Amino acid sequence: MDEKQFTIDDFVNDEEINELRYIIYTDGSCIPNPGPGGWAYEIRKADNQTKVSDRSGSDPSTTNNKMELTAVIKALNDDKVEKKSIVNIKSDSQLIINTMTKNWKKKENKELWNELDEIIFNKQLKMEWEWVKAHAGNEGNEIVDKQANQKARMTHISDDNELNMVDVSDKNETTRIAKATAEVLMIKDAFVLLKNNNSDKGNVIDTAKIAGIQAAKKTHDLIPLCHQINLTKVDLDFELNDNEYIIKIVSTVKCKGSTGVEMEALTAVSIAALTIYDMLKAVDKKILINNIHLLSKSGGKSGDFKY
Repeated sequence: MDEKQFTIDDFVNDEEINELRYIIYTDGSCIPNPGPGGWAYEIRKADNQTKVSDRSGSDPSTTNNKMELTAVIKALNDDKVEKKSIVNIKSDSQLIINTMTKNWKKKENKELWNELDEIIFNKQLKMEWEWVKAHAGNEGNEIVDKQANQKARMTHISDDNELNMVDVSDKNETTRIAKATAEVLMIKDAFVLLKNNNSDKGNVIDTAKIAGIQAAKKTHDLIPLCHQINLTKVDLDFELNDNEYIIKIVSTVKCKGSTGVEMEALTAVSIAALTIYDMLKAVDKKILINNIHLLSKSGGKSGDFKY
């Protein structure tokens, strides 16, 4: 005689199944990627209508994949998800769904994948993984998508909607380097004065370099929610384009700490460019400062970035 195949339905009634089963919508966002990120989840009962719990959070420096994973981890860690529950994760992340259902290799963020596996094991969860198409009208997905995106854009907003400086005390101290650039376009007469060091105010390039270094060190005084950082290096290079009368400024800022130096690098080139304007405005008030942006960054858990 064939052995009967038992299922959970043979041991618990429908009401008990509903109590043990959860539907969880998760999402992560990063704007830009890498950059400030947010995550969100919403836990529902089996009817997919009754909300049990929801939460969202942010990270000032991360990646989209990390936020997607974090959302799932935070959701499964929620006290409302009981041991031995049946959990249906609904996510628009193909990486998560295919990794868990098709055994995609876990090439990056291994510590997060390990944490996820550990939670599932310790809570003895029976997992179901379901991909949902983003921005396709799925009500649950739309809710967590909106929350994750809001958090990604507001890393300096607390859960009480108050301005706050991001706490970086739990981050590892690593060597962090950032490069930024700016361009200053002027008329030929102003460019010649700068190049030949004939400005009435003195050496334009040397003054701009000193101004940029000082500005990098005082970034926390200029931008309210920036951390005060012990910089180990600040340098600025100036490249003169004789054909287009453009000065390209590149800053390099370095530290060993728990937060990045992108803002210091950007502040350095911005103030250096403004100093050039100040010293030559008597000759050319239409000097144009543009193309200010981050060139690269390294160090920290969000990894490297190149423009």
